[in-house]
Amino acid sequence: MIVALILGLVLVAIPLYLWRRPRADSIAAATSADAGVDPASTAPATLPPVDDGKPTLGEAKSILCQDPGPKKTAPEQCDHVVDVEKAFAKAIEETASCVPKEAGGGTIQYVADVSFKRKALNVATPKEARTMKNTKVIAACQLAVKAKLGALSLDAIAHGHARYKIAITATYR
Repeated sequence: MIVALILGLVLVAIPLYLWRRPRADSIAAATSADAGVDPASTAPATLPPVDDGKPTLGEAKSILCQDPGPKKTAPEQCDHVVDVEKAFAKAIEETASCVPKEAGGGTIQYVADVSFKRKALNVATPKEARTMKNTKVIAACQLAVKAKLGALSLDAIAHGHARYKIAITATYR
């Protein structure tokens, strides 16, 4: 009876050990991942960003481009109007003072509606694409960015479509 108990224990214990033991290839992979790395030569820790008052801007995205008529163009197929995107980003950076420190941080998405046919430029801040809650600050920033872009001449800018909507998200600290 004792021999049968020991034999049963061995028949269960040995397969469990073999199944759960560390494998040689997993040990080699774990040691080679950090092998040859000198801890003293790693990159220094990054310093927290300096608050220079400028917002962090996201990438400019064309969310709409259209021509007169029923034909629709997918946003992925829109070309980039680089001159407008640069001027738009610069206007957002230059009007960063529209968000006071006491308003807190957050994001605002600015959408520039550029019509080359009407030679008009409008700026909007969609409610669903922002985390900042202070509507007075948002309205002031929207007007300031639109005023900065008002001086942009659309005549000399190369474009492939009659109208564009370009979105840039600004994160304020």
